[in-house]
Amino acid sequence: MKKRKQVKGQAATEYILTAAVIGLMILPAAYLFYRYSQSSADQIDKAQMDRLGRDVVSTAEKVYYQGAPSRSVIETRMPSGVQNLSIIGDWGSGTQMLIIKATAQGVVAEFPYPSRVNINGSFNGSLNAITNNPGIKRISIEAYEAPAGPGGQTTSFAFLNFGGRCPISNTYDFNTDGVVDATDQNFVNQCNLNAGARPKFRPEKIWQDGWFNNAGALGGNVFAVCMNADYNGDCAVDDTDAAQFCAVSGLLPCP
Repeated sequence: MKKRKQVKGQAATEYILTAAVIGLMILPAAYLFYRYSQSSADQIDKAQMDRLGRDVVSTAEKVYYQGAPSRSVIETRMPSGVQNLSIIGDWGSGTQMLIIKATAQGVVAEFPYPSRVNINGSFNGSLNAITNNPGIKRISIEAYEAPAGPGGQTTSFAFLNFGGRCPISNTYDFNTDGVVDATDQNFVNQCNLNAGARPKFRPEKIWQDGWFNNAGALGGNVFAVCMNADYNGDCAVDDTDAAQFCAVSGLLPCP
């Protein structure tokens, strides 16, 4: 009986030692596999980001040289790890850059993509949310002319819109006073006038400041109001948008 117990004990010990040896062999391999997978994922994200940056800038240059009101839409993938997008540089200086700030191999870095032409941009998927989440993006790139200066000269530039040409709005409190009331309805009515300084269509050639301004427009540029009231994203503020505003707000009388 004692000998049998010794045999069983020896077998158990051998089993434990064998499992330990196998574990010691598997753990380093698993770690190396994990590191390799992470490195491969980082390389894929970096390649996608490079493609995004280069495609956007090259398309902007083509649209710019075609002249306003030319425009193009590209479809590309936003990789994971992107924290912010921005544009730096002065028009005419030759130092325009699209900057993508992202996490690469655990380190936050900025990746520049230089442009030979004047560029500007909006990186919002709607009027309230920045578009830096991963996935397929449809980026609208348009050529515009800035309003004429004192000498009558204009400046051309390409506008990069990561949210599509006319992001759908869900803004109803236009003056950001915490309530949706007749003051906000008045802004919608002004956009519908389509007269003077209150156009109801997004400009086709000459850029107007404020189309992507999400701040309260009370006393400000009415273009911001018109863009904020475009609830179906068709680049026009019309009776359909006014009716939706009234339906949501419950204000009467509806236009």
